Amino acid sequence: MFDDATRLREVLVRAVARVCPPHLAAQRDDIVQNALMRVLEITRRGEQNAVRTSSYLWQAAYTATIDEIRRLSRRKEVALDAQPDRTAIEAPRHDEEQRHQIGLEIRDCLGRLAPPRRRAVGLYLLGFQAEESARVLGSKVKHMQNLTYRGLADLRRCLESKGIRP
Repeated sequence: MFDDATRLREVLVRAVARVCPPHLAAQRDDIVQNALMRVLEITRRGEQNAVRTSSYLWQAAYTATIDEIRRLSRRKEVALDAQPDRTAIEAPRHDEEQRHQIGLEIRDCLGRLAPPRRRAVGLYLLGFQAEESARVLGSKVKHMQNLTYRGLADLRRCLESKGIRP
């Protein structure tokens, strides 16, 4: 099994190197690991009749690369050594007291939301995607998207009524 996994990894390393864009060079090892885990899991479950053709492995590498691109675009991750975007408009700087006051106003507006919307927006602000929130709250994804969308709109209206704008 060890030799087999080592050979699989070698093929996946070559495949990822060919399909991975240059800006994801730092994540190549992670992508290879994800692709390898998928292939081994499918093999363990007995799917694909344990046939691992080279085209199948290349497809696994391609899929893992696309998943990584999607994950990074959702999370908007930036490498620590990346140069800051000089064209971006900087957010206004607030002193400590203003930030504290804004935080209190946000909490107040969150408290005014209907409980289902408050939970959905709270999970959204914590970084949960709609699918994750739906799973946590035992709801349907579309319902969670609607609660989040409407809850954020309510939150914006409440904050704007208090003179707080993005």
